[in-house]
Amino acid sequence: MDKRYLITEIREAEDNEFIFGCSERVVASSEIQKLLSYLRDQGFNIQSIDRRSLPTDYHGNTMVGYKITNERNKE
Repeated sequence: MDKRYLITEIREAEDNEFIFGCSERVVASSEIQKLLSYLRDQGFNIQSIDRRSLPTDYHGNTMVGYKITNERNKE
């Protein structure tokens, strides 16, 4: 038997969450990878947001999201 799930709540992205549409091509850009590497080198932790939690864009593609936290502030 297939179990199906319904999304019953939607929340706004937090200040440290960034969501990109696939059509923006920013996620495939070498520059975004360079930016993420730089942020990691500066002490930030970058986590991908679970794709199941993200909306789809106007073309039906799942969007891409990152949650960024500052590891230095946790000390």
